[in-house]
Amino acid sequence: MRFPLGCVTLLALTLVTSSAFASQCPILIKQGRDAAAAMNQSDQNVKNALAKLDRAAALHKEGKHVDSMREANEALGLLGVRK
Repeated sequence: MRFPLGCVTLLALTLVTSSAFASQCPILIKQGRDAAAAMNQSDQNVKNALAKLDRAAALHKEGKHVDSMREANEALGLLGVRK
């Protein structure tokens, strides 16, 4: 059975994109943890951001990189970190 060229191209792009997302998660999580470490740990935004970073790390381990990046970016927003 032959796949049309479009399907093969789409599959290749999906694999490359997934790899790119996978490598970004730990970077975003580290940025958030570093920023939170320099802030008041009793601040509610910092607590919420750390919870989101924990969730992002768990999602990354599960292979859910898009969701992981979303959580990490939300945490960065809570911390006021510019991307």
